[in-house]
Amino acid sequence: MPHHSALIVEDLDEPRQWLADVLPRALPSLLSVDTAATLQEARARMSSRRHDLALVDWSLPDGTAQELIGSLSRQGTLVVVATIHDDDSHVFPALQAGACGYVLKSQPRAVVEAQLRRIEQGEPPLSPSIAMRVLQHFRQHEQAPPTDGQEGDIRLTEREVDILRLIGKGYKAAEIARLLSITVNTVNTYVRDVYRKLGICSRAEAALEASRRGLIH
Repeated sequence: MPHHSALIVEDLDEPRQWLADVLPRALPSLLSVDTAATLQEARARMSSRRHDLALVDWSLPDGTAQELIGSLSRQGTLVVVATIHDDDSHVFPALQAGACGYVLKSQPRAVVEAQLRRIEQGEPPLSPSIAMRVLQHFRQHEQAPPTDGQEGDIRLTEREVDILRLIGKGYKAAEIARLLSITVNTVNTYVRDVYRKLGICSRAEAALEASRRGLIH
């Protein structure tokens, strides 16, 4: 799905410019890129324009980005955290706040571009080390015996279940669109809805959830 406007929230000049250079290369559909160095500046940008995508650093001079991520997500903005921190104390609060991607600025430019490029295919980007942390987290929870009411606590529509099953089987958005006779944009909308409902941010997590629900064997 094309993304036409983006917001970069980064307090340091050099990384902010670096991200402003990388982002249009990864996503040629972008028509505008706004930047902000603080939470206050970010909120000012949000008040003047709705953004399709936001790259947000976690630690900013006037606080952490947790509330900002939540506000952006509620507006329908796809939020990707771009930071140097890859520990659980940063990763999971960011994902829980509503971020649907987490990339490390310490990676080479080409790697970050490739990860951001996945957004156009409806695949929120996760750096490999972050993906491993998320998988380990879900595996630990999967091994724990479910408590009463834990199973089936989040209801999906029939079409959302179809989408989750096909993601779990490894199908890409274009293949799902053909199988279900809908457009790729519609598939990407369903994917975002499923991810938001389930609190997940990657195809790997979706596959684990599909398996847990017995949708794939």
